[in-house]
Amino acid sequence: MPVIKKSGGAGVETVIRHIQKLVEVGRLLPGDRLPAERKLSETLGVSRAQVRLALERLAFYGVIQTFPQSGSVLSNQAPSVIVGQISNMLEVESFDFHSLVHVRFILETEAVRLCAVNRTAADLKAIRAAHKDFIKNAGTELRDEKDFAFHTAIAKASHNPVIASLLLVVTPQVLEYYRRLKACTVASDTVIAEHDKMLEFIEKKDPESAAACLREHLSSIREFAARHGGTLPRVRL
Repeated sequence: MPVIKKSGGAGVETVIRHIQKLVEVGRLLPGDRLPAERKLSETLGVSRAQVRLALERLAFYGVIQTFPQSGSVLSNQAPSVIVGQISNMLEVESFDFHSLVHVRFILETEAVRLCAVNRTAADLKAIRAAHKDFIKNAGTELRDEKDFAFHTAIAKASHNPVIASLLLVVTPQVLEYYRRLKACTVASDTVIAEHDKMLEFIEKKDPESAAACLREHLSSIREFAARHGGTLPRVRL
């Protein structure tokens, strides 16, 4: 029987809670290497992208360290401290949809502007690859996930790690609202065209035009949040 993948926010939380449980029962000790992304994905019924996002969030809070080509390692703090850190991550103050969208808009506008100024040839390659991946999956259930990957590639190419890290916290919750409410009504062809235009101005190193494209790209979600932000349930990051 095929595994049913959990939606974005739920999938990420599933991974984080699983890591917490492994520490609680002593199957993961300080300094231990975490299970591979593929194994976590298959075991928990979540996508590889959700596993990566969960690991990035754990790293952001200092629970793990991630090393290129070597995987992720649990911090050297006492197990009780690690369990407490993860509990704090999962129990922080709730945030309303309108506020989340507003913060995403501020961060992404600056991210794309900095990307157009600071991007390297390697950054462009990564952004183009993410864009092609979105086009390939635009008509599938992975559409939102691949759209997030495109925006994440831009944020990383801004070369401001704080902006990139904060977007990893905020954006998945915005996308979870969209999936849950089926609020993403913009046609895939329109989104692809907007991504194309944004990429064009990033390539030309035109930060103001890139930022203008981003503002237009996020206009529908901002309008939706303005209409419904006060009537939707709050979520936890």
